[in-house]
Amino acid sequence: MKNYDKLISQIEKRIKTTMIGSLAKMEDNFGHLWGHFKDGPLTKQEEEFEDLWDFTRNQILNQGNAQIRNLREDFMKYGTDTVRHTYSYNFGKPKNT
Repeated sequence: MKNYDKLISQIEKRIKTTMIGSLAKMEDNFGHLWGHFKDGPLTKQEEEFEDLWDFTRNQILNQGNAQIRNLREDFMKYGTDTVRHTYSYNFGKPKNT
């Protein structure tokens, strides 16, 4: 069960890293539109873009978090009860028959 929980945790981290990294790239490349790097008051247009960005960012995070919850449910549904097979092979010297 320990490996199972660790796998879920690692997958969750990777999804979150993808979401946050993507949002950071958008802010780096388009943040000037809503005054992301600006010191001082925002223009009316920058405020409108900032509101739009905040709305979009929240939608992206909510969608990603929903997918993480779905992933967890999928893992719980299929569980760790899957059938496992173990095979042994003997590669020693052949017996004289």
